[in-house]
Amino acid sequence: MYEEEQEQTVPISPPPTAEQTVVVCGTAGGVGTSVISALLAEYRAATTLGGASWWIDAAGNDGDLHQRLRATGDPVLLRSTLGAGLWPLPEEATVTDAILNAWRFGAVPVVDAGARPLTILDDLCEPEMSVVTPILVVGPRPDLLNRAREIFTEWERTGVLRRAIVVICNQIPGLDHQGLTGLLTDVVSGQVAGVVGMDYEPVLGEGTALDREAQERFAPHTWEVLQALVTHTTAARPQSPAAQQ
Repeated sequence: MYEEEQEQTVPISPPPTAEQTVVVCGTAGGVGTSVISALLAEYRAATTLGGASWWIDAAGNDGDLHQRLRATGDPVLLRSTLGAGLWPLPEEATVTDAILNAWRFGAVPVVDAGARPLTILDDLCEPEMSVVTPILVVGPRPDLLNRAREIFTEWERTGVLRRAIVVICNQIPGLDHQGLTGLLTDVVSGQVAGVVGMDYEPVLGEGTALDREAQERFAPHTWEVLQALVTHTTAARPQSPAAQQ
């Protein structure tokens, strides 16, 4: 499944779909990066991309999402119950390598980059990665927002922040994150592509299965968040010359 980088006569480009390749990073561990990235890949598989929607595990952890998604099939590229491809990043590969490899197979990946937003900046600054949408996941606690200051500063310095989506993921029942969401929206207004607030989802709070049956029990606001992320990561389809005339 993974092809070693070789000299290319034609540059590798993303498949001709409106859905953009996405890299999801957490500003700290345990803020929901893996779940959000996997659910976005799942949603795209179920609604628009089918099997061309991949979730690439580049977090570098011993995760269990492939089990929670009830993935089966070829161990090289497992498939979830909704048809999304689940592919672990080889140890020797970079995030850029993984994305280019997915494009070779006609896939549109969502990459879980874990809590490494500074480490992968070089990848996000590569010229061929300019068409990739970065997502930053933040926990709705003042200490986590304060710890994220350096990340926002570095992403802004490199020009990556202006094309990024920020997700404030609330994982604590009863916590009102609206004030922090509003504050962050005010602070980064005009500097990011969008800010999305995600309320606590009881199904995710169970920490168990995330397959089709579990997703059918999601609260309406969770579906609204996924739809918002799809909107933020979908580009307008270019018109053909004939349509422009």
